[in-house]
Amino acid sequence: MSAPGSGALLDRGVAERTAAATVAGLGRLGSRSPAPDPYRGAEVRAACEEAIGVAAQLSGLGPVAGVPMAELIDRRAWASNALDSIAAAAGHLGERIPGGLGLPGPLGGIATRGVGIAIGAEAGAAAGYAASRVLGQYDLSLIGPPRPARLLFVGANLDAARRELGADRAQFLRWIAIHETTHVLQLESVEWLAAHIRGLATGLLDAAAEGLERRSLGDLGRRLLRAPGDLVRAALHGELARLLADPAQRAALDRLQATMAVIEGHAEHVMDGGDELLGPGVEELRRRMDRRRADRGGLAEIVSRLMGMDMKLRQYELGKAFCDRVAGEAGEDALRLVWRSPDDLPNLAELEAPGRWLERVGPPVAA
Repeated sequence: MSAPGSGALLDRGVAERTAAATVAGLGRLGSRSPAPDPYRGAEVRAACEEAIGVAAQLSGLGPVAGVPMAELIDRRAWASNALDSIAAAAGHLGERIPGGLGLPGPLGGIATRGVGIAIGAEAGAAAGYAASRVLGQYDLSLIGPPRPARLLFVGANLDAARRELGADRAQFLRWIAIHETTHVLQLESVEWLAAHIRGLATGLLDAAAEGLERRSLGDLGRRLLRAPGDLVRAALHGELARLLADPAQRAALDRLQATMAVIEGHAEHVMDGGDELLGPGVEELRRRMDRRRADRGGLAEIVSRLMGMDMKLRQYELGKAFCDRVAGEAGEDALRLVWRSPDDLPNLAELEAPGRWLERVGPPVAA
């Protein structure tokens, strides 16, 4: 961990050890016999190469260059990769809090180290839990310094979900591949989208840092020394959101939530349209998947803890329902208007009332 005052708010060593222990523990609790015919890396790569063409056609976003090769990884590797994003968010926040925790002398160093350990433990547990559920992810740096994008699939989770759903082996892989490659197309072909998310997330973290400063870091430091786990747990589960008292920042939080819901809901909409590649039975596969899900279990959910965002299943359900309804009532060309500009994205109220969004953005412009 960095020295006190350097802005570090997460002990990466603690986070990695906690994530590994969580992954191992969840594996014991939900132990299943190994898949008799597990997915292989070459198989996943081939499925993605096929799926991205289908996704490009169905979404209307068109092909993109430089798509990363799909990687089949284990749960522990996914958790470690997820911690990169969490650490970037925590680091950005910590760098903007001047003077550490505002405690004099050695107490400041103790409090700073306590913050790192507590956040590391919480983040590691969250990443480890999510790693037992997430099937795939297009990992693009949206907070902190840029890093190469990766297209990741968690082999053990793909196998477990396919068997739990009773799905055809090849069909299930292709279905998930369409979803994840749709995210590639969204974030690579919509030239403003990644920068839009990055700007909203960075602004919210900056505002949270200002809120922490206003609330007296010395008081937070003393609370941390008394009960570090309780304090940081409160922050990770929403306290930082309450620091965003500025109405403009609240609006930014709503915009980020709505944007993530559209991104995820659009990928769900596209994957369900891939009948040509998938064959019959997609509707039943969707019903089984929806019954299985209690939450997304993905990276958006655990990173959101640092900003107090509610990224639970309802947002993703709203996003898919919005996309399905717009496409059903006005056509796929109308749905593609969400990618025209940041101003054309629906807000949270419009996700629940797609007709209001259609009235605002107007009809599709003929080519």
